[in-house]
Amino acid sequence: MSSKQKKGPTVPKFSSFKPTLETTKVQKEPNADDSKQHRVHPVSQHKRDPHHSAIKASQQPSPPEQDRDALFLTDKRGDPLIRRYGGNNRYDIPGYRRFGSGRVLGVDGYMRIDKIGSRDEFFLQGYHESRSLLSSDKKTILAKGGHYRSQAIRVRGEQSPTVTGSEDYVPLRSSRKRKRGRDESGGSSGEERPSYRSIHGKSKSHEHSDSDVEYASDVSNSPLAKEAEDPVALKSVELSRRVRDHPDDIDAWLELVDHQNSILRRSAQNGRQPTAAEIKSFADIKLSMLEKAYFHASTHLQKEKLQLRIMREGSKVWDAKTLLKRWGEALDKHGTNFELWREYVNFQQTRLSTFQYDKIKQLYVARLQQLDEEAATNRLDSGSLRIYEQMIYVFLRATRFISDAGYKELATAAWQATLELTFARPPTLPESLEFRIPSSFQDFWESEVPRLGEESAQGWKASEDDGGALEPPEPKVSDEFIPPNTRDGYKAWSATELHRARVATNPARTLDDGAEDDPFRVIMFADIQDILLYIPTEVIPGIQRQLLDAFLMFCQLPPALCSGDTIQDMLQDDFLVRSSAGPVTGESLPGPTAGPEELAKSPPEFSHDYQRMNITPEVLFQSPHWFKSMRKIQDGIPPDQYRWISTTLKQLIREFGVVELAPFYLTFESVNEPGSEKKTAKRLLKQDSRNASLYLGYSLLEWARGDKAVARNTVTAAMGLMASTHSKVSLGIASAWMELESGNLTQSTLQLCVLSDDNSAISIPEGTIASTAQILKARQFLTSSREYSFTLGEPGNAVMYAEGLALLEYLVQQSNKEPSSGSQGDIWSAISSISVCSEELVSRGLGQCSAHERLLQSAARLLYHHASHGPFRPSFLREQLAKYIAFFPRNTIFLTLFSWREARLSIDDKVRSILDDVVLVESYDCVSSRVFAIQYESRTGNVHSTRAAFEHALESDACRNHPDLWISYIRFCHERKELRSKAKSVFYRALQSCPWSKDVFMEAFTTLVRDMDSSELKSVYNMLCEKGLRVHVEMEEFVEKWRREQKEKDRKGP
Repeated sequence: MSSKQKKGPTVPKFSSFKPTLETTKVQKEPNADDSKQHRVHPVSQHKRDPHHSAIKASQQPSPPEQDRDALFLTDKRGDPLIRRYGGNNRYDIPGYRRFGSGRVLGVDGYMRIDKIGSRDEFFLQGYHESRSLLSSDKKTILAKGGHYRSQAIRVRGEQSPTVTGSEDYVPLRSSRKRKRGRDESGGSSGEERPSYRSIHGKSKSHEHSDSDVEYASDVSNSPLAKEAEDPVALKSVELSRRVRDHPDDIDAWLELVDHQNSILRRSAQNGRQPTAAEIKSFADIKLSMLEKAYFHASTHLQKEKLQLRIMREGSKVWDAKTLLKRWGEALDKHGTNFELWREYVNFQQTRLSTFQYDKIKQLYVARLQQLDEEAATNRLDSGSLRIYEQMIYVFLRATRFISDAGYKELATAAWQATLELTFARPPTLPESLEFRIPSSFQDFWESEVPRLGEESAQGWKASEDDGGALEPPEPKVSDEFIPPNTRDGYKAWSATELHRARVATNPARTLDDGAEDDPFRVIMFADIQDILLYIPTEVIPGIQRQLLDAFLMFCQLPPALCSGDTIQDMLQDDFLVRSSAGPVTGESLPGPTAGPEELAKSPPEFSHDYQRMNITPEVLFQSPHWFKSMRKIQDGIPPDQYRWISTTLKQLIREFGVVELAPFYLTFESVNEPGSEKKTAKRLLKQDSRNASLYLGYSLLEWARGDKAVARNTVTAAMGLMASTHSKVSLGIASAWMELESGNLTQSTLQLCVLSDDNSAISIPEGTIASTAQILKARQFLTSSREYSFTLGEPGNAVMYAEGLALLEYLVQQSNKEPSSGSQGDIWSAISSISVCSEELVSRGLGQCSAHERLLQSAARLLYHHASHGPFRPSFLREQLAKYIAFFPRNTIFLTLFSWREARLSIDDKVRSILDDVVLVESYDCVSSRVFAIQYESRTGNVHSTRAAFEHALESDACRNHPDLWISYIRFCHERKELRSKAKSVFYRALQSCPWSKDVFMEAFTTLVRDMDSSELKSVYNMLCEKGLRVHVEMEEFVEKWRREQKEKDRKGP
């Protein structure tokens, strides 16, 4: 139609909505086609860059004038901009909706068209897939992992300015763009803008921005574009490519499996913990990857490693029947693998439906026999020590299991006999008996003479020398028990049962009072012969330290010698780690938030129920201003058990010459028997007069008691006796620390300066000031000794000299880079010196060694001293401790100091952040860290945040089977009114996770006795008996008798 035709019925053009088109004159090229038609877009009313508008207008040819009002246009050449921009102009495509969520009509349901950004993509889905993993559906797990709130941007290229000649500067680069006339930029004129609202809707705020940053198209906002910038997604793509190109690269497979944990953590945003469904979904993904890797594994070692991971992930996915079947298949293939066996025992020991005490005990006995046969076969092999380390673990695990089940006297007897066989062995034994317990030991045990840990015990060797002439001890008389004053028969039974269990920690003799009523009280040799640990004589020197540490762990004490990776592995096992303090006692919830002044005055908590730290003299020997590695256990365990532990330690040192335990025993006595330090130290020093650790420990104890003169004289005398330079330096550094803590910086500096002199044992008169030459000489001595120790491959000695050097720098330097007062030193210079040594250790591949942890603990001690004696910068303290936590996430000292003086109820809780991101991750998770998180929430949070910390701990692999933690959670819920209704359900969950623990069962009769009816209590008791756990008093008979007695009392009246 033409506007010149006569009037008649016409199609409405809605010209009022038609924008005014602007004709831009463009210079034609020689072969340009004048009939070529192009789309003309309406110019937005928003302000545009004039230069950009001119370029855009110059690239769009104007349609012919005669077809301006036509309804249809013919385009024979096509739009070259489609090829340039990769798609049609979205403004020319009418809006529409597709029914069926992307399904294609008439084809299989696994074919879909999903919208990715502004594009439609075709996908072929696999079985069980409801949508594409790359779709933009934010409800899927992987889409959540790749979802960001940020917006992709594209930076424009820098445009050269136009030079007119009137500027007051000389441009360094000439303009490459010619100056455009006003006719080319007229398209952005305000007079020609449309005066209506665009039918395309409100434009985006950044769509016409004239800044130097141009926002990307909608395609860049799609999950595919964001995934290309996500480091987690990029690593996932890289690892997937590696395993696809090299399927036999097992390390790449394992790294890809571990990487799924990062994706899982990313899916839980804003501090939310992953749900059970998410954990199971990712476990299924990891299980599929591990099974593919197992198919490509070539060596037996690789298959064993992958099989272990398969069973761990499969336990989260498979049902009980499938899991039991797969365990049978795994043990048939790799039954000799120790790690796989340990995982299988964990599985069997935590199944409430099939758990039986005798069955689990037999698993431990069979493993000990298998390892014993393997050790006898590989007697001369270099790997035989590793076999005996595994035997120590199995033995400790078995005795801990027996003790938790209620048979405490049996577990104690097993350790008595093992220590007798190891340290009290007669020197003349037939060679053929090296791998079999001699019959003479059976005779010694059955004679009931005093054994190790009992008064007047002389040991197996003395019994053999005397020809069995030793006499058994006098029969013991049991203490009279006063029954509780209650009408509740179940409460009375629980009190009686707990009393009987408390007095039955050690094995009884045949003539002891009450032994005839309880057959389990007397331990015969036949009861323990299957679980005893018997080590050949030539192996004992190489395995002795590990055995002693395992014994201390059984006694719920920290290891004294920290011998090897096996002990470190035991400290992470929730089946082994216990505390003498019993259940975790969360601190009382805070009332009003503490103010800055109150927070600054309060010291950190130096003692913890569960703690992990490097055992150094500073933490071993008690100090009021630093952390303590040992708690008082005398009040937390039965008296008979405490006496047995104390006597065993004393006899091992005095009677059997185990002098390695002397410093530990001195600390044990000072903590549990205050005031006996001097007497104990004299006896120990009389036995080993050149033990530098004993002198150091005694001086530290005397200094803590306030007797500083005795402490100074002890250090001076010890330095004169020591022939080793390392021992002298260790004593000198400890002496310098004593003076520093007392505020005498000058005397502390002199103690370090005399280390470089030959007469370092001479006492320093008061009032003396160190000269510059002495300081330079001491610095040179400490620095050269540190470097020389590194050259010799002695990182422990190098760290000792580095500690002295850092302390010297703190006392004498004045960098003024951190705030300080007259009672403080230069903390910046000291930490810089520590950092130099730390970097050296890391460069030598020793970043995770014990010496490095000791160095960082020394730095933390210096940081705390500086912060507690004057002004300091909290951010500097936090930065340094965050670095230390990154190296050793399990260290309780670093975590406690990091949380010290942190503002409570802050929006950005740095302690929670570092716990979630660094500490409580799967590779470093442990019981001590979880307990720290619970106690931190109990101090700074509320009831619900503390409950969440309990839940997260008990859902983790590190604490899922820890009885004390479950008991703590039950009591926590029961003591809070708002959570009391949940205590019973927590109790039943605890039974499912810890069916071997008698203490968990007894919570029904102690904490929850008023919340459970008679039928529930009877059901719990019947289950306790069915599982084979130890019961001292029959409950049903006791309750009936108790009720009859109460009725008779009521009849008789008062």
